[in-house]
Amino acid sequence: MIPLNTVGRLRLKTALAIAIVSLSGVSLSRPACGWQMAVAETDATIVVTQNGKPVVTYNKASPPCPSGVDPVFQRSGCLHPIFSPQGKAVTEMFPADKPHQHGVFSAWVNATLDDRSVDCWNLAKRTGRVRHGRVVSTSTQDDRAGFDVELVHTATGGTEVDLLVERWNVTVWKTDRRWHCFDIATTQTAATKKPLIVNQHHYGGMAFRGPASWLTDDDGYARQHPELPRVKSDFLTDRGHDRRSGNQQPANWVALVAGNGPEAVTVAVLGHPKNFRAPQRVRLHPTKPYCCFAPCSTGAFTITADQPLWGNYRFFIADGSLRPDWLDRQWQAWAVDALQPPVD
Repeated sequence: MIPLNTVGRLRLKTALAIAIVSLSGVSLSRPACGWQMAVAETDATIVVTQNGKPVVTYNKASPPCPSGVDPVFQRSGCLHPIFSPQGKAVTEMFPADKPHQHGVFSAWVNATLDDRSVDCWNLAKRTGRVRHGRVVSTSTQDDRAGFDVELVHTATGGTEVDLLVERWNVTVWKTDRRWHCFDIATTQTAATKKPLIVNQHHYGGMAFRGPASWLTDDDGYARQHPELPRVKSDFLTDRGHDRRSGNQQPANWVALVAGNGPEAVTVAVLGHPKNFRAPQRVRLHPTKPYCCFAPCSTGAFTITADQPLWGNYRFFIADGSLRPDWLDRQWQAWAVDALQPPVD
């Protein structure tokens, strides 16, 4: 693990200006009595709750687009809303500045099947999309709850062809609610006998999108709409980088902190060291609350029926901020065993 450098520590203390919330007293081994985990499935969603309060929602069907938004931006097979322990929504679907970004989602921007180019990320191009396929299972245990689902990546804009079948195993861990934690283990397998080539591109992969209120002051859309509410936000990586110095750099974890003091909220995403091309480079947008782990940024690769792409990502959601050394310790323990719960 590379420690935070001096610049990183200064940015953490001054640029973010957020009071640190100490997590040293959290204990997962003795969760509060009665704080039960549950999974509720409807025709449209799967919702994982703790003590009756929603933590993560998976969309089997797309929510309706806001008024004035083209229906081409509808999307299923994504996580939204995701809540902090205090009930703050940390994701957004159909954000006005980028309506194709949807909570926690997965897609490739530049892929090729035979000589057909497909973009499943930028839906306005109408060449591809990702949708919910089927629910494989749901499960509830004393210390966790979750579900297995299949997503389908499809080429559109002509004869539709399924490109990939992506399996998500989502596990939400029981905590004492100082923070939430969930894992996504993903496996992408070619849906045909032909290989899918994922071409080099600076973004694409497992992505997170926060609310439009987290846009920076110099964001183009924010400048055009000064009436919109905004809170300050910035990224921090395990290398001590912010959103500009950390863009296209390898990272074990990325944290997005929005707001100040008691109103702050943090979303941290950890990438497992056994992931393809780990530590994967990350796309950190210079003005938007969006990031992704992008293995395609260092070159093209191929996904086949016999050679699937595997990935594992762990998410922490907290009210307040999470200390870098605490995130380092979480990553180090998880790196040894991706199936273990977060450490005390």
